[in-house]
Amino acid sequence: MNRNRQRSVLRAALGLAVALGCACGCRPVESAMPVDSPPTAAQWQAFAARRIVFGHQSVGRNILGGVATLAAGAGVALPITETRDGAVAPGIAHFGVGANGDPLGKIRDFAAVMDGPAGAGADIALLKLCYIDFSGTADPAMLAAAYGDTLAHLQQRHPATAFVAVTAPLTTVQTGPKALVKKLLGRAPDGRVENTRREAFNAVLRARFGAEGRLFDLAALESGGGDALNAALTSDGGHLNDAGARLVAERFVAFLAGLPPAPSGTKAP
Repeated sequence: MNRNRQRSVLRAALGLAVALGCACGCRPVESAMPVDSPPTAAQWQAFAARRIVFGHQSVGRNILGGVATLAAGAGVALPITETRDGAVAPGIAHFGVGANGDPLGKIRDFAAVMDGPAGAGADIALLKLCYIDFSGTADPAMLAAAYGDTLAHLQQRHPATAFVAVTAPLTTVQTGPKALVKKLLGRAPDGRVENTRREAFNAVLRARFGAEGRLFDLAALESGGGDALNAALTSDGGHLNDAGARLVAERFVAFLAGLPPAPSGTKAP
């Protein structure tokens, strides 16, 4: 196709996209807001009695902000401390793990922290990667294997700690006239390819940890079972807004409160 022909096709596609987009209001499609389900008094009691270590980056801060807000509203005294030395008392010890864009470095950093003082006293430990870790040329199968094997090895070395996998968070996918033009030209809207990588990683975690009850499925909560972050739960397409933080925090508390004790194991040599 020559350049003039390409331009003509692009103009026609853009005109059609604008017409269709304006016909539907040129607004992103938002899913219905999930129903609030605050933790019960019994769940708060169980949650607040545990020593939790959480390695994460920015979406993790959104979640912990939601947990703090819920705890305050319920009148629950819940220490949330940023430290790499672990939880010496019941509450949440959390830290910024590694660097965004380097998921293997995050996995290694989490293992190093858990093999230090943090691993001596934790009842539960979680590692959450970031949506940005799946940009570029990230290999989801390789990352899922490294992530899963690291948690398994840590579980062997620290049998008193329950290691919980966390699915990678999603982003919204581009909508509107520009997205439609891309589809007409055979290109993926912004966010689609990256979410596909994230969900490929998540599928491995679901298969490996879901049946054991040691998976916190963040991505499923964000998407409501779809393939993208619900636009009603975010302020910028990636991070959680107040409603999103509350939703995930409610499920975070309930899930960890109901988590069974760590499986028995033998300390690895």
